[in-house]
Amino acid sequence: MANYRRLLARAEEWYRGVQAAHPAEVPCARGCRDCCLGLFDISLADADLLREGLAEAPEPVRRGIRSRAADVMARLRARFPDLGATLEGRGEEEIDAICDALGPVECPALGPDGDCLLYGVRPLTCRLAGVPVVDRSGEVIHAEGCARCTLRPEAAPRLDYRALRDEEERLLRRRYGDRAWATLLIPQALET
Repeated sequence: MANYRRLLARAEEWYRGVQAAHPAEVPCARGCRDCCLGLFDISLADADLLREGLAEAPEPVRRGIRSRAADVMARLRARFPDLGATLEGRGEEEIDAICDALGPVECPALGPDGDCLLYGVRPLTCRLAGVPVVDRSGEVIHAEGCARCTLRPEAAPRLDYRALRDEEERLLRRRYGDRAWATLLIPQALET
């Protein structure tokens, strides 16, 4: 997982550079939870890191996160009874429907003060959220940040997004083989 952690660190470094270059337009701060609402799928590597972080958290924190994750999953399974431990075998449309089913539900790792209780092991998506993401080529990957971010894509510092994703794919294939592109929701990773 050391190589995957380095990949996450590169994404983190880029994000901090965006904040440093545009402090007025990128008001991200501890306790802001705008990017922590709603479901999305993550990689198996992200899930493994979340589980590692959860295992290292104090027992009351672990219990709270697991309880919140189990609650979200119970509500999802009421709508999608065949929802298992991952999203394998599901198409993009179905995954989108699952992600949208509960609306802006809080991430189970979100603490009462709006802090991520697993911040050091948060997924790649979380590390890129909140600001426009534009590849070095000029391709706009995500045009908008959160509601508080006023940075426009044309002013956003470029990220070698394609290289980042290529490296992620290589690392996932090496670690997970045929399951490299299996994804799951954060609550799926944290419910047990």
